[in-house]
Amino acid sequence: MRLKLIWLVLAAFASALATADAIDDMARANMEAEHIPGMAIGIMEGETLKIVRTYGYANLETMTPVTDKTVFRIASMSKAFCAASALKLIEEGKLTLETRVVDVLPDAPEQWSAVRVKHLLSHTSGIPDSNLFDMGRAYSDSQFLALFWRLPLDAEPGTAYRYNNFAYSVLGMIVGKVSGSSLREFVAQRIFKPLGMTQSQYYTLSTLVPHRADGYSWQSGTHLNALPLRPEQYDGSGGIITSVTDYAKWQAALHRTDLLSDAIKQQQWTRSKLNDGKEIPYGMGWFPEVRNGKRIVDHSGGTHGFTSFVIRNLDDKVTVFVFRNGAGGGVVRFGEALYDQYMKQREAGV
Repeated sequence: MRLKLIWLVLAAFASALATADAIDDMARANMEAEHIPGMAIGIMEGETLKIVRTYGYANLETMTPVTDKTVFRIASMSKAFCAASALKLIEEGKLTLETRVVDVLPDAPEQWSAVRVKHLLSHTSGIPDSNLFDMGRAYSDSQFLALFWRLPLDAEPGTAYRYNNFAYSVLGMIVGKVSGSSLREFVAQRIFKPLGMTQSQYYTLSTLVPHRADGYSWQSGTHLNALPLRPEQYDGSGGIITSVTDYAKWQAALHRTDLLSDAIKQQQWTRSKLNDGKEIPYGMGWFPEVRNGKRIVDHSGGTHGFTSFVIRNLDDKVTVFVFRNGAGGGVVRFGEALYDQYMKQREAGV
């Protein structure tokens, strides 16, 4: 009996070591290929964070290593929080999918009169990009909306899909207006606080954040500090900073209904449709698909000096996410390869 127990312990250790080695090899190869200073990886089974791996440096000037407490900017992965916040307000009867933007934000351009909340959520609003937007400037809501005052829509709302950060910024402003505070305050009180996500907040350059990673770009054979600025009006499209262990609390909560109802998650994880019934690749804050017969949702993020990716298998309840403080473009390929490797080892019992 004792020999059997020893064998089981050794087998478990060997299995964990094999998984760690594969992950380590993939991570280091990706960092070398894309000149990534630091990386954190989380792999979850259900609500349990089974694997955490950290590599490299959070700050190249102080040579501070990345740990499980290192705080990264996760960029557009924040859209899931903005979408969930809007859907919570809808569930509470304070907003509807059919609510017009101009009825909530009176300073919105009159050409947005047909744009509704559902269009913002699904990237089908037709709101154009503004070439007057300055990432380094602080805006009021009215100043931000004034950037679009004379710009025509790219398409009639609901007729075309185009991923649009500006539309999600407007959605975040609507959440703030309807809730009577701001998007960042709503998320802090209704998501971060209940989940004990003490290392998570919306990014502000002037705020002191323990364990914060610095972002870097690779240019002409060397690392450079990336532009760190971001106005609050852009929160809806991104803006959240978090650690790998804190983000795992959010992913764990998505297995339950105490934070988000099944109805909200179903809306977020179902592909949206255009007016003509054509399905598009986006849900509400997530990209849903069916892969090898399994329901998958994922999202990437990229901002000044940071790249991130999360993939979630809804059927097998496996979640893989990657945070990097480098601006390389291959985070999605790496995250998907990491997920495939883990699923292959999981199936083989390794």
